Amino acid sequence: MKKLLIGALGLVLMNTSFSQEKYQVNIDLAATADDKVPVEVYIPQSDSEFVEYHMAKVVPGTYSISDFGRFVSEFKAYDSAGNELSTENISTNKWKIANSGKLAKISYLVDDTWDEFEGYGDNIIFEPGGTNINKEENAFVLNTFGFIGYIDGQKFVPYEVAIKHSENTYGATALKKEAISSTEDVFYADDFNYLADGPIMYSVPDTVTRKIANAEIIVSVVSPNKMLSAKDVMDNIYDLMVAQSNYLGGELPVDRYAYLIYLNDESTLSGSMGALEHSYSSVYSLPEAGADRIGQTVRDVAAHEFFHIVTPLNIHSEEIGKFNYIEPEMSKHLWLYEGVTEYSSMHVQVKYNLYGPDKFMSEIQDKLRVAERFPSVSFTEMSERILEPDFERMYSNVYYKGALIGMCVDLYLIKYSNGEKDLQWLMRELAKKYGKEISFQDDELFDVIEELTYPEVRAFLDTYVAGNEPLPIAEVLGWAGINYTEEKTIKQTSSFRSGIGITLNEDREIMVEEVDPESAFATALGYQTGDVITEINGMEFNLGTAQEVIEAYQEEVKVGDKVKIVVKRETKKGKIKEKTLKAKALEVDTTVKHFLELDKDPTEDQYRVLQSWIVAGK
Repeated sequence: MKKLLIGALGLVLMNTSFSQEKYQVNIDLAATADDKVPVEVYIPQSDSEFVEYHMAKVVPGTYSISDFGRFVSEFKAYDSAGNELSTENISTNKWKIANSGKLAKISYLVDDTWDEFEGYGDNIIFEPGGTNINKEENAFVLNTFGFIGYIDGQKFVPYEVAIKHSENTYGATALKKEAISSTEDVFYADDFNYLADGPIMYSVPDTVTRKIANAEIIVSVVSPNKMLSAKDVMDNIYDLMVAQSNYLGGELPVDRYAYLIYLNDESTLSGSMGALEHSYSSVYSLPEAGADRIGQTVRDVAAHEFFHIVTPLNIHSEEIGKFNYIEPEMSKHLWLYEGVTEYSSMHVQVKYNLYGPDKFMSEIQDKLRVAERFPSVSFTEMSERILEPDFERMYSNVYYKGALIGMCVDLYLIKYSNGEKDLQWLMRELAKKYGKEISFQDDELFDVIEELTYPEVRAFLDTYVAGNEPLPIAEVLGWAGINYTEEKTIKQTSSFRSGIGITLNEDREIMVEEVDPESAFATALGYQTGDVITEINGMEFNLGTAQEVIEAYQEEVKVGDKVKIVVKRETKKGKIKEKTLKAKALEVDTTVKHFLELDKDPTEDQYRVLQSWIVAGK
């Protein structure tokens, strides 16, 4: 009786209350047709002659132009009596509406970003930052900024979002939620920023919740062929989450956190995989595979995204705290938001024995090898201008050079404090100074860090972050007794790509571009130019699984082991057939760039820094 009364009252409010100080939104997933979802927005009262309704052009965390207004159609506005008001679509993301105090409701249809449609254009949105409407599978990914906008000047007003759904689906989210009935939920947000920060995933329920430290951790998974479950993911990341909570001081800065994981059993529109962070959750788009194959990928991505509960949630600039979704000004400090986050996702795993120092140094080497491919520019300038095409192409370097910057700051702090301070100490101090409600000024951050730390740290930031000098990697790693060699020839087990060059073909398959006739391993396997590699040692090999397969090969294959590689090859008659190539792994001379190795006879100071750096409690 009580539930029915609350539900009926909610419907009355959602349909008749117009003079209000909040947004009330209806989204009807059950009424989806032609991949479009109907949306109704009852708006706060305004006496302006005209108002503008805005959909997001750019959203935090993506650092690219999305233009969600292009996915909106049949946009209409009404007064309280149901009479239609005049509207004008004045730009991709803006609608001008005749008001004079009359406007009560806006309605429109939303198409999803995961599928192409007429007029989609070539600006493909990375799936975790978009929307998915899959009524056939009862699976919906709702990044709320893709469905809901705001009246210009009324962004900081509460939202109530009612979502109707089929009875056999469940909406997983970190937002505050009230189940009105078996087919309707209401979600609450303090303002548009908070709403945009709260993705929701509806699907046939596969959700697990556990308490870690002081927080409720939610994992929800969509796996079309049931290859991965929420329990598999929770079991896989539980020790990581415990380590992360310890790394952050034993208590998490959130009460709840949601992992929303959508697995794809076919290629995605963007051809990419990964996740988008939010303050209280993260959305994942990954290739479908079992826990044995995708487990480490999930751990690595989850480790990064979870650390975003520190920044930008508790440490952010005014550009983020007062984010302009239409004409954003970008912060100078991507090294802090993404670089330090990526570094922390690696560092926590070595510090809490989730993997060893060799793996950690291998991760650093990989960062160095990729980072050198990018132009040497000021990182703060790149961050501030990241929406410009020349700088947008450099964005992924935040995960490479940005992570190396974080590592250097960590070691600077350990060295100059004699192990009493480190990067996590600095992050906690910055979080205490600012927190969720206070933004720092971009140009003052280095001053604040210098006040908290040392002149040497400030000099590093000025020279290598604001400046464009190459990072002093050899010197900094030397403090911890790690010897750095720019290039070294060593004996290694032949990799699957020893003696070949690879590229992507038109179908985004991994193809052999060239074969070195002098390579004993490539010759033994019998590679041919044009071969498409589809399987390595029984593991499916494609863009989505490449990282997992390569890591498994590196860890498992030794000299003398049999290597089996399946390729698709064109015959003389033009037909494509599968062929299995076999050979024994060989020992080969390999030139390694950015070679790292622990000093076998470190000084006391080096040993002290190393222990403080990678041993928990030091």
